[in-house]
Amino acid sequence: MKNVIITGAANGVGKAIAETLKDENLILVDNDMESLIKIANELNKEYFVCDLSNDEEIERVINQINDKRVDCLINCAGMWISGDMSKLEEPVFNQMNQLNRVKKVIDTNVFGTIAMIKSIFPIMKKQGYGQIININSQSGVTCEPPFPIYNATKQSTNAFRKAIQEDLARNNIKITDVCPGLIQTDFYVRANNELPKEVMNTGLTSEDVAKTVKYVFDLPHEITIPSIEVRHIKNY
Repeated sequence: MKNVIITGAANGVGKAIAETLKDENLILVDNDMESLIKIANELNKEYFVCDLSNDEEIERVINQINDKRVDCLINCAGMWISGDMSKLEEPVFNQMNQLNRVKKVIDTNVFGTIAMIKSIFPIMKKQGYGQIININSQSGVTCEPPFPIYNATKQSTNAFRKAIQEDLARNNIKITDVCPGLIQTDFYVRANNELPKEVMNTGLTSEDVAKTVKYVFDLPHEITIPSIEVRHIKNY
């Protein structure tokens, strides 16, 4: 069995990944304490409550797992934000794009991903191997005008992955961005931006994304996929 850290493991795609990889030794990380404890108890897995926008909380978690082998890190934690610049006066977008929330989204999506990779890298380097899987987005592949800030976060982590992948490979660590299109989760509801049912029906399920992660996870170590796009056939 492999030791696998999954961030954003309490809900949606992260939860589906945890359920798909339940036969591995999982360490589940999320800031949603209630949901995290529930899934951790259901799967009988170790867990840590952690806000990935907070460097002190990340350091606390890393210090507690620093003596463990880490075969794979799966970065899945993220927040949604939407709104064209010209729509920010509309109440739903105004609320979603308050500057403190914009900062929280950037810190979670960008800083949280980078911080986890930076923190886990010394462990993987010391043990001589490792795997990192980032749950990115189609917004990390193509800029989608209605979601400028979300695009910026996903394009940022895509650029970071590209910049470090050769360095990681020299240390026998591989890294992959899994880039899904629309997903049928409560991701948007939790951001107070519920999408119409007819739109959501064109999305992937969380389990679809988890199966893609499992495919990447199961590849022989010498085979690496820098990035992989996946979307529902109706979502074009």
